[in-house]
Amino acid sequence: MSGNSLAERIFQRVQEMGIEGDLARYSGLEPSRLQAIQNGDPFSASEYEQLCRAVAVDPVAMYRGEETRPQRIPARFRAATSLDSPDASDVRILAMAAEMGRILAHLVGMQGEEIAIARHRKILGVGGSAEPWREGYALGEQARGLLRSESGPVHELERLLNDLGVHIARIALSSTDVDAASIWEPGAVPVILLNRLSKRKHPGALRATLAHELCHLLHDAGEGDITTMVSWGTEQTGNYSNAVEMRARAFSPSFLAPRSQVLGWARELGKAVREDDDRLVYELASHWGLSFEGAAWHAKNCDLIRAESAEDLARRPRKPRISYELFETVQTDVPPAMFHDLLPEDPAPLWQGWAAGIVIVSMEEGQITTGRARELLTWS
Repeated sequence: MSGNSLAERIFQRVQEMGIEGDLARYSGLEPSRLQAIQNGDPFSASEYEQLCRAVAVDPVAMYRGEETRPQRIPARFRAATSLDSPDASDVRILAMAAEMGRILAHLVGMQGEEIAIARHRKILGVGGSAEPWREGYALGEQARGLLRSESGPVHELERLLNDLGVHIARIALSSTDVDAASIWEPGAVPVILLNRLSKRKHPGALRATLAHELCHLLHDAGEGDITTMVSWGTEQTGNYSNAVEMRARAFSPSFLAPRSQVLGWARELGKAVREDDDRLVYELASHWGLSFEGAAWHAKNCDLIRAESAEDLARRPRKPRISYELFETVQTDVPPAMFHDLLPEDPAPLWQGWAAGIVIVSMEEGQITTGRARELLTWS
């Protein structure tokens, strides 16, 4: 391919993403070859695809001039360290997640389906009459009624989010202080990125993180278009609006264990348990699938224990072990290679799970070719 204008746009994107030093690693092309292409040498179709993968853009969109410019979007951070300037590798991952969200939305539309969560999105600013945490509790209970009407603990939260049209991927981000990031662009599938390197890996923390990100998807937005939102989440507070994060932290337990239901459940406990804060918090965490720390604060906010007791229990260095086997089963995906021998055995991390299923259905229904399916499933 000659395509000097294509090369110029690709290398401009490289600069905007700040990945000049990693371009050879991301593309698989030698530095000397990259320099030659940048200087105007023609490049092959396979080299073009490798370059597009490196800069996290769909080759078709780049060729048509329909690519979305990567930006260091003002992000919502809650981290112990300053993340005002994300690592270039994380910027690339966010760009990849945004691109896959657009691709998935196109595939879902061809299958005659909709992104169900979009029906419930309502941007709400923080700072009204209620304190942020009280607002978060109210929004969590409201969302619970809209998205899952059954009472009792939420089992298979990840599957529930998939059913709403949210893709969840497990991928390594640069900081262990970050639990997750989520991005939702106009008309795209929302994507939640769970950080495999996060310090908080137990299922209770994972469920809290997913519910926290659900609040951001439903009610928060970044600058610019109100449906463009990037958020990063950890247990710490950070450099974005603490009120927004406080609301999302409160939304999480309220969605998983609505106060009205918790109070009814607590009345059925024996008197000995109700009067023993330690046992009550343990039972609350075990029954509703919360972390022990999260259950302590939730018990306080449900007026089941005093604030002093909640703080003591939440800060306890050695917390009791909670069993989560009934809440989140390990989902074993069928290898794509079982559907066609040209598909990979293991998709790239970003495409594993719900997204891989969408790609395979589109291939089986003849909406995309096997080659295109393989291209998507190996994109990393």
